[in-house]
Amino acid sequence: MQNRPWGRVQSGWFSVLLAVLILAGSHGAAAESKKFTVINVLLDGTKIWLPSTLVVQQGDEVELTLINKLDEPHGFKIEDFGIEEIVQPKAQTTVKFTAARPGPHGYICHIHPPHVGGQMLVLNK
Repeated sequence: MQNRPWGRVQSGWFSVLLAVLILAGSHGAAAESKKFTVINVLLDGTKIWLPSTLVVQQGDEVELTLINKLDEPHGFKIEDFGIEEIVQPKAQTTVKFTAARPGPHGYICHIHPPHVGGQMLVLNK
């Protein structure tokens, strides 16, 4: 029997629930942007972008509001879509792009590689 910390189990279920909720609400008008807020926080001593999973359809226009709640600048990079931003302390910025390629696309803090990133899953239409 594997011993798993409760936080990891909770985080896993949270990601699954979030993906289901996002998919359930994605039957709106095709021309509307898919908007998400992604927040950089300190969670149990680890710097992390939350939510850790975003789900969109191929071809969706995506708008991400990036919020840095911490006291130092942090990066946000999705290499597959050419997104590379630095969010200043206690500030926010917005990025917009088209989710053109299906598959999982990781996002990270490119100026602090040990920080926990996440992924955007682009589903085939």
